[in-house]
Amino acid sequence: MKWNLVPIFCASTLFLTVPASSQNCCAQPRLITVTGTSEINIAPDEVILNLGVVSRDKDLATAKAQHDTRVKKIIADARGAGVEAKDIQTNALRMTADYSEEKVPRFLGYEVTQSVELTLKDLNKYETLTSKLLEDGVNRIDSVNFEVADTRKLKDEARLKAIRAAREKATAMAAELGQTIGKPWTIVENAANANYYLANANASFGYYSGRASEETTVAPGEVTIRASVNVSFELQ
Repeated sequence: MKWNLVPIFCASTLFLTVPASSQNCCAQPRLITVTGTSEINIAPDEVILNLGVVSRDKDLATAKAQHDTRVKKIIADARGAGVEAKDIQTNALRMTADYSEEKVPRFLGYEVTQSVELTLKDLNKYETLTSKLLEDGVNRIDSVNFEVADTRKLKDEARLKAIRAAREKATAMAAELGQTIGKPWTIVENAANANYYLANANASFGYYSGRASEETTVAPGEVTIRASVNVSFELQ
């Protein structure tokens, strides 16, 4: 019986000491977790025009020739307004036969369709260029979007402001409880809340001067860039 007591005593000792050691290694610090947000508003510095060109004629060759003339004129006038070649893009050309919706459809002619996207970086030329494009044969305006060309620096700035906001919030909350904050434990950016909002124009063409006035027919407003981060600080 005495011989059997030795291993039982050792096993009991190990059973009691191992959990205590594990608890010490895995102890979690006291944390305060907050969300910091920031928002930057800035006037747009470019406008993206999505335009449609549609040409019709009962003769396909004539419709195609008219279309080519219009598109070439549009591109030439855009280049003349300072739009670079890399900022002009045309989509695939579509040519379809058009018929009436009568019980016995009648052939109406051929339709040639193409979209052109332009990025104008001098907004002072907006009214002149768009009026010229209408004269050139643009007969559909799909969208007019005012944007900021380079958002990288603004996104970085918004993120830093969000981190500062998180620290200020954590400091105030901890002070209310008679505590102070220590070093950050975790920092996570909320990608779903870090958005870039574009100012879209839903009006006809007009003079742009950076703000709305009685002379304008388009008010591009501002572009909003938002950032959000979750930060955990140690409580002291």
